[in-house]
Amino acid sequence: MTMIAGCPSDDGGDDSTSNADSTAGDENGENDNGENDNGSEGSECFEAPELEICERFIACLDQIAPGQGASQVDKYGPDGTCWCNSTEEEALECLSTCQEEIAKALVNFPTANACHESYCTLDELDPAQPYGLPEGGSCADFDWNGAPYPQIEIANPLGVPGTFCSPACSGIANACPDSAQTSAEGTCFIAQGDTNYCISRCYVDSTVIGGTQCQCGATCQPYGGPDGEGNMRGICTFE
Repeated sequence: MTMIAGCPSDDGGDDSTSNADSTAGDENGENDNGENDNGSEGSECFEAPELEICERFIACLDQIAPGQGASQVDKYGPDGTCWCNSTEEEALECLSTCQEEIAKALVNFPTANACHESYCTLDELDPAQPYGLPEGGSCADFDWNGAPYPQIEIANPLGVPGTFCSPACSGIANACPDSAQTSAEGTCFIAQGDTNYCISRCYVDSTVIGGTQCQCGATCQPYGGPDGEGNMRGICTFE
């Protein structure tokens, strides 16, 4: 982690005047006590790419416990006490706390989108993509390989809460389309009568493969056991 001058100043003054009075301070704008001419000590903040996870921690906490995230801004926010006028040891401890709390949230609140690396909201949902939100119990066709392809609504699949639009698995290989808005995989998974249908198969921990966990507005509902590497899987649905 590197140290930069990053904390905001409240004086609002013009830097060009900071050295004007040589009798009040030295040429660096400090007096004999090592303070700035305005009487406040100079402030520095740590800067590191990893600090993004603390911003995510605040947003995550606010979704899980509305209003609680704001109470952590003064400490973990970009100009918080964790990074400004703190030691490197203190800053690293704060960073570790953010990482640990996010990891706990992904286990205990897997459908809280704000806890994940990337997510998009329902108003960003592309209706031209598969696995969308049913409207009035029906689903619109989507474009697959240049042709309209029908979908049906599937509600509470295999006991998993929620609903989504589902295309039928295609051909001998039971192929399924992927949505361009998510890293979840289209997977032939559910039988309805004599027809097999696709789901958007996700990882409960979105960092396993990265990207946006589910189609916009949907959440990854845990289902089934872990994969061969111990990663829990789920089904993307709209609750």
